[in-house]
Amino acid sequence: MKKFLLSSVALGAIGFVAALSSPAQAQDANGVQLKLGGYFKGYINYADQDEVAGQEIHSVDILRQTEIHFDGKTTLDNGLTVGAHIEGRVDVGDDFTVDETYVFFSGDWGRVNFGGTYGTPYILQVVAPSADTNIDGRLQLFNPINFTVAGLTGVGETDYDHDVSAKSDKLSYISPVYSGFQAGVSYTPDSDTSRSLTGNAADNDDTTASSDIWDVAARYENKISDTVDYRFGAGYTVAQVETGTNDDRQAWNVGLDFNIGDFGVGATYQVDDLGDATDDAHYTVVGVDYTLGTVVYGASYYNKDDNVNNVDFDRYSVGATYTYGPGMTFNGSVGYYDIAQGALDVNATAVMLGTNIKF
Repeated sequence: MKKFLLSSVALGAIGFVAALSSPAQAQDANGVQLKLGGYFKGYINYADQDEVAGQEIHSVDILRQTEIHFDGKTTLDNGLTVGAHIEGRVDVGDDFTVDETYVFFSGDWGRVNFGGTYGTPYILQVVAPSADTNIDGRLQLFNPINFTVAGLTGVGETDYDHDVSAKSDKLSYISPVYSGFQAGVSYTPDSDTSRSLTGNAADNDDTTASSDIWDVAARYENKISDTVDYRFGAGYTVAQVETGTNDDRQAWNVGLDFNIGDFGVGATYQVDDLGDATDDAHYTVVGVDYTLGTVVYGASYYNKDDNVNNVDFDRYSVGATYTYGPGMTFNGSVGYYDIAQGALDVNATAVMLGTNIKF
C-alpha cells in the first residue's frame, strides 16, 4: 500500500510538471525576488503562581518574540505562480534560528507547498475566538506560567494546533475552494531535520511515531446572510513508528465557528494519542469575541485532559486587542490557570500587556 501511494504521488508530480512544460517566462528574468518582513511581539507579564519550596519567580518580567520573514512570488505567462517563504527567529540568543523554509506553486488548480512548513490539518484548521491569539489561541507563542517552579513536569504544549508533522520537510496539496469546500493532503517522509549531503534518512533510528506521516484535512465555509457566516473543519494525522513497540500515533480535530454581526463564537475539539497504546490527550476549546470599531474583546476556555502524562489543565482568559495602526496592536489579557498533575494542584494568575508590530 505504501509503495502504491508513493507511486501515485510520483506519477501525479510527473503529470503536473508535464502540464506546465510549455515555455513560460516571469516578468523578471531573475526569478523570485524576496521582500523583507516579519514581526515583533513583546509583553510585560505579571504572574502570581504557586511555587514549590526553594523556588521563586520574578513577579514581573518581559516576554517577547521577534521573527524576520523573507517572502516573494512571481506569476509566469502560463498562469503558474511560484513563491518562497523563509522565517528566522532573531531574539537575543536565537542566533537567527531558521523556523520555516519552503516554496509553493499555485494556480486555478490549487496550491502545492514543498519544504519545511505546517501540514494541511494546521493550514485548514478551524479555530475558536480568543482573548489574545498569542496566548490562548491555536498556536501559543507566549506561556506566562513557569511550570518548573510550580513543580510540574511533562505538561507539554498548552495550545491546540494540529501539527503532528510540525515543520518537517513535506509535500502538501491544498485544493481551491469549491462552493465553500476546501481539502488538502500532506506527506512527511521523516520528522528529522532537512538533509542534503547524507542521503535518505534511516528508517530505524526512532522509537517514536516520526516517519511516513500522512495528513488530511477539509473545511467548509458558508455565508447565510450579510451578517451571519460560519465555517466547519476537520483534520486527521497518522504517523508511523520506525522501531520499537510503540503504537503509530494518531490525531484528529473538529472545529466550528460562527460570526453573527460583530459577535463571534466557536469551539474546537482535538484528540491525540501521542503514540500511546492505551491513553489519549483531549483538547477542548470554547471562545467568544466582540468587535467594537478598532477594539476586539475576547474570552476563551481551554482544557487539556492528558491521560498519557496525567495532566488536567484548565485556563480561563479574557482580554482586548486595540489596533492603533496598520499591522500594529496593543494587547491586554488576564488568564487564570488551574493545573492538576497527580497529587499536585497548581493555581496561577497572569496579566499580560504588550504590543504586536508587523514589519
